[in-house]
Amino acid sequence: MAARGRLCDICETRDATVFASDWCPECEQSLCKSCKSYHSVIKSSKTHETIPFESFDKLPSAVKEIKNDCPDHEARFEYYCSQHEVPCCVECMNTIHAECRHLTPMHKVVEHFKTSNALSEFEQTLLDFLNNLNFLIKGRFDNKSLLVNEKNKCLKEIADTKCNVIAHLDNLEIKLKTEAEILQEEYLHAIEETIKEFELLKTDVAKMQEETHFIKQYASDFQLFIAFRELENTVKKLETDMHLLIKKDSAKQISISFSPTVVQSIESVLPSLGKVNVITKESDIKLVNQREKQAQLSAIATPCIGKILLKTLFQNMKLSSGNKTDLVICDNCFLSNRRLAFTDKLNKRLIVLKDNGEHEKYIHLSFMPNAIAVISETQAAVSGCSDNAITIIGIESASVNHSFQMDGNIFALSFRKGRFLILVNGIGFCITDVEGNVINKIPYSHTDIIFAMLLDDLIYFSHWKKDKVVCCDLKGIDIHEFKDKKLKAPLGVACIDKNVLFITGFQSKNICALLSTGDELKELYCNSNLLRASAISYNPGKQQLLVSTEDGNIFLFEVSY
Repeated sequence: MAARGRLCDICETRDATVFASDWCPECEQSLCKSCKSYHSVIKSSKTHETIPFESFDKLPSAVKEIKNDCPDHEARFEYYCSQHEVPCCVECMNTIHAECRHLTPMHKVVEHFKTSNALSEFEQTLLDFLNNLNFLIKGRFDNKSLLVNEKNKCLKEIADTKCNVIAHLDNLEIKLKTEAEILQEEYLHAIEETIKEFELLKTDVAKMQEETHFIKQYASDFQLFIAFRELENTVKKLETDMHLLIKKDSAKQISISFSPTVVQSIESVLPSLGKVNVITKESDIKLVNQREKQAQLSAIATPCIGKILLKTLFQNMKLSSGNKTDLVICDNCFLSNRRLAFTDKLNKRLIVLKDNGEHEKYIHLSFMPNAIAVISETQAAVSGCSDNAITIIGIESASVNHSFQMDGNIFALSFRKGRFLILVNGIGFCITDVEGNVINKIPYSHTDIIFAMLLDDLIYFSHWKKDKVVCCDLKGIDIHEFKDKKLKAPLGVACIDKNVLFITGFQSKNICALLSTGDELKELYCNSNLLRASAISYNPGKQQLLVSTEDGNIFLFEVSY
């Protein structure tokens, strides 16, 4: 059946109006039945697989928009860049992707992709996804039923708590009423006794008043004068007795009142009978993920050390000396834009080269640099020799952006996946964020460690004095160590996500690959000019290995697996 409203592109170029029935993804043209028959026998298109429009219309819009030609150069996509994960035409390959090393012909990439393991795994992932969602939905329905039962249980417990509270309040009421009755009787008796004492004083005063009247009326002036002195003293004594009575508690104004411990309102003291708690815990549902299981199996099946090879890009290139005649190169790293950096201790500088070995610039410092670690495309962290500071330097501006302090001299420094691993004298290993905030402290007492790396929550470092490479966990407990007669005074340590470590032999003048399990070692490169080989860095994007010796010889390799 022809697609309603969809015209045949070929017929349309001949001014003929014919409805199309099929679509050719290769030609990106709609075809009527007649043109389809020609299309299927023409040499240039007979291998093309057309699809009916009923099937084509089922494709997502985003897929329909995918074109076979480069929109920038209007040329056919001929290659696929694995590094950038994009298709490219010949013009793209010669311009934008000129430096990319992993370009594959497009026909090799897409052939048999419909039957590839990658597509099968993706389909399995979708199936697992749907199954997991079904499990999760069922789990939520089960949780709803559980919530109903738990609610009814909570309601009963709330009612029981209310009854207990009311019973307790009743008991408190009885106790307080009894206390009020007792207090009233006690103070009423005390007040009555005080009244009696005041009445006695009143009688004495009234008697004196009467006697004073008679003396004034009938006694002689001399008698009145003498008696007045005596009466006055008696009155003063009675007033003293009165004031003493007034000072007694029973002569004060006494009242009783109720001061509730429930101040102002019951709501402020007893806002609720309790609390309905929400308890969350991890679901017991075990999600199915065949893809993850396969990835775990792949991770367990670590790469074959025997297949790792180094291709020399340049070797034994000597860094130029500065004001000091001798060089002491402590560390190196890969920078953005195909550049390399080295810490020059004695000359207090960073040496920046292009990846072809050509000098680019010096970044002068106020301290003697030791370790360096790239933290972004524009910034690197540098530690100083016998120093407790880590300085963040802008590579382009060649200036100090900021710094942070540790609680002791820094022996080793590395940075992976947003975290610093820092070996601090007197403390051990510290894991910090990019701002220097300590996430974890791992006690470790050895001080002859210069390079250390964090890989999958394990710490790998070299004991150059003991000719061994050690792995410890995040508690500072050694898990395993590795020694081999091929590797003397191991020093520099670099790692990749394939559970492989690259180690430099300071005295054995070589570069070795070591499985992170410590089960297998391979000598990748040996050269007499690698004497005192120290720092080593790995660039996963370009699969390159950078090695420098303490006296300034540098080597750059391409790694293949």
